[in-house]
Amino acid sequence: MAQFYGNEQIQHTLHQMLLRDRAPHGFLFYGETGLGKKTLAKQFLAELLCTGTEKPCGSCKSCKMLADGVHPDVRFVEHSGKRNGFSVDTVREVCMDLASPPNEGNAKCYVFGDCDAMDTRTQNLLLKAVEEPPAYGYFIFTATSPASLLPTVRSRIVSLAVSPVTEQECCAALAERGFSPEDAAEAVAAFHGNIGQCLNFLENMPIREAVGLTKTAINSIINKNEYALLQTVSVLGKERERTFLFLNLFDRCIRDAIVWKHDPCAVGIGCDAAGSKKLAERLSDSAGQAMHRAVDSTYGAMEANVNLPLALAAFCADCMDA
Repeated sequence: MAQFYGNEQIQHTLHQMLLRDRAPHGFLFYGETGLGKKTLAKQFLAELLCTGTEKPCGSCKSCKMLADGVHPDVRFVEHSGKRNGFSVDTVREVCMDLASPPNEGNAKCYVFGDCDAMDTRTQNLLLKAVEEPPAYGYFIFTATSPASLLPTVRSRIVSLAVSPVTEQECCAALAERGFSPEDAAEAVAAFHGNIGQCLNFLENMPIREAVGLTKTAINSIINKNEYALLQTVSVLGKERERTFLFLNLFDRCIRDAIVWKHDPCAVGIGCDAAGSKKLAERLSDSAGQAMHRAVDSTYGAMEANVNLPLALAAFCADCMDA
């Protein structure tokens, strides 16, 4: 099995649980997109289901089936609907399937990935199964925030925060996948220790373009050039997904500028360290807060289906006023 970087404490905790045969039957791995939550879930499943001496051995029948995605006792539950949630019918079918014992070994596992849009009714249907599973039943959830799950569900499972790896580990992971040191350094400068987002940056031109637009927008604000800022955001057109990404990247850069204004040695999270440091020299706290509110206001306008070019024009005006 490929090396899983970072989060050694979580891996150690899970290993000790299994070693002592005291593993809970429900887990939530949470953290921002790209941190490897589902990879960590697979790592846990490999150790749970492995029949070899060194777990996970990677060579037993169970490990090979899991690696090939054909293990009969592991189900990555399907999403459905516009919000990418889980349908009531799917969850009912999972609860019915749980009543049947495993085909291989002593465990049967259900992985609900990306649970941020999992609605209340669906979670309530799962509650009893999660609360009182059979001895062989295991549930794993992944989400960006623990608040994605109801308190009643969270109280019955173990929640573990997944963190970014170090930038050195991220570079090593990218090198393993065949990327040059130069490409890896460029990706890490934008997304730091988030391996998944670094891979997206290197493999998807729209992500690179969004990073470039963010840097141009920050530079326009530094130079107090409202026309250049309007030109920059006009490139987004009516592409909602790319606009969400741009706003997120922009907000992180503003955060860095405010933090570095008070602590130049603080760790940055944005994609434009040079721009944020320049902005920190001239940005007041109130102006930074106003720009953050402009981002939030634009998110709200998008959720309300306001015309996107108009919402972005208002965003530019608010930023320049700040």
